[in-house]
This record gives sequence, C-alpha cells and structure tokens, in this order.
Amino acid sequence: MGDLWRSVYLAIQDAIALSILLKLPTLIGRIIIGKNFSSFDVCLEENPLGRSRYACFIIIASDFCLWIILAGPIIGRFWADLRGLKGGNRHGSGTP
Repeated sequence: MGDLWRSVYLAIQDAIALSILLKLPTLIGRIIIGKNFSSFDVCLEENPLGRSRYACFIIIASDFCLWIILAGPIIGRFWADLRGLKGGNRHGSGTP
C-alpha cells in the first residue's frame, strides 16, 4: 500500500503545481490588460481591430500549448507508475 499512497501523493502534488502553472497566462492577462480571458468565445466578443482581441487569442493559445506540453510527461509517469504497481516494482524499471 506504500507505493500506492506515494503515487497518489505525487499525483496530487502534480495537480496543484499544474493548476498554478496553467493559471499564469490568465493572471498575466488580467494584470496587464485588466480583462479575464477564459475561452475563444470571449475573444470573439472583443473589438476586431483592438489589441485586446489578439491578446485574448494569444493567452488562450498559450493555455492550450501548456496543456499539450505538460500532458505527455504526466501521462507517461502515470503509466510507468501503474505498470510498476501492477508488476510489483517501482516506476516500471523492471527491478524489484
């Protein structure tokens, strides 16, 4: 049960770190521009010729890119931990 709790603890720790990291572009946009951009629908409501519309698209696209970049290693580590727990070893290394 020790390895399972360690994996759960690390997963919770990752979730907290990712939630903070993924809020950074929105926070920066809120501080600099003073608006909250949460989806592409909000971007389309902005003035087409204004800089807020383009900033909104950049902020939303950077959030999306962060999700793509960070999802791979997290899924890989989860898969290795899951295989390690099923096989009785740690991190899928093949050694007991």
